[in-house]
Amino acid sequence: MTRTPMTGYPLPMTSLPPTGSPTIASTVLSVAVLDNQEVVRDGVAAAVGRHADDLRMVGSYAAVPDVDLSSPGPDVLVLDLYLGRDDELVLDHIPALVGWAGVVVLHTAEEKPVPLRRALGQGVHGIVLKNDGTEALVRVIRSAAAGDFVCSSVVAEALINDPALAPRLTGREVEVLVNLRDGLTQRQVGSRMKVAEETVRAHLKSIRGKYVVAERDVTNAGSLVREAGRDGWI
Repeated sequence: MTRTPMTGYPLPMTSLPPTGSPTIASTVLSVAVLDNQEVVRDGVAAAVGRHADDLRMVGSYAAVPDVDLSSPGPDVLVLDLYLGRDDELVLDHIPALVGWAGVVVLHTAEEKPVPLRRALGQGVHGIVLKNDGTEALVRVIRSAAAGDFVCSSVVAEALINDPALAPRLTGREVEVLVNLRDGLTQRQVGSRMKVAEETVRAHLKSIRGKYVVAERDVTNAGSLVREAGRDGWI
């Protein structure tokens, strides 16, 4: 099955098979994990080890530089969204990792819609929320390796599909909010962006309209910055 690139949402979803259902894979799948938390890497390895009939752990990495992208990749890479000492977003590395591994499954504690949707746009093949547990991870690994795009739970699916959870903002709208978050006045934002102050106000009006449609509580520029932060836009 060819996975549809993310051009909008909702995305086609494949439901996970119930726990204990027959294995999707007909051969043993090689699995690697890339996560900066040792306890998570150990947990993934343990989960894979419990399913040695069709899964085999072949690599455990704490950072992207640890991965030799010139070497043969695993069938499935389990990837955290944040890596490094400062919890750096891994988004820019996803295309290279997708080219290295057969399948990349995002395994994350992030529950902000925007970063998850951006990861989809970079090519991940499935999403597992860490709160959904390691058995959900195993089921997503199998389904993704079989060619399906799949999420671990209804919550994970809603985060990437429900437009009400995160209104879609333009790049300029996000730029306005970032500058306001940094303490600039609307006039200063206009000066930095080289637009009129009225244009900044127009962007804010557009943003507010999107959040009102989503039934979010927004009354001023500060509340717009707050809501955009909650969604992961800024």
